Amino acid sequence: MSKPIGVRIDERQEDVWKTFKDFVEEKYGKKHTVLGNELIKALQIYLELNTKSERSNIDKIETQFVTQRAGDLEIKSIKENSYDILNTLMAVKGYIDNLEYTYFDKGEPIPLKERDQINKIKQRLSHAQKLLQERIESIG
Repeated sequence: MSKPIGVRIDERQEDVWKTFKDFVEEKYGKKHTVLGNELIKALQIYLELNTKSERSNIDKIETQFVTQRAGDLEIKSIKENSYDILNTLMAVKGYIDNLEYTYFDKGEPIPLKERDQINKIKQRLSHAQKLLQERIESIG
């Protein structure tokens, strides 16, 4: 059973609250019944991050994300999420490479404008892959 709580927000921070509410509404298509759950998840992340940073060296923090599955809260480490993101990123890179070869299989050259766009996407994906790999290594 839930119970209503109230807090006061400084006028200068009101945009943050509005942005959060809009985000929740866009994600779920509603605010009723989900806004409180999303707020609790955000607070859990905040508390986890801050209580761990006070106890240990900030470089050794394994930040945890909260995800929701079947109505239960599950804590996943940032390292685990980073591997998931890295795998997805590598799959996208493979898809783009395959797309490029598929285009050539049709015997048609890729137009110059599209080729430039594909190369920019590849560069950004490579940069993101490098950042993620460094992040995973720093977590240990």
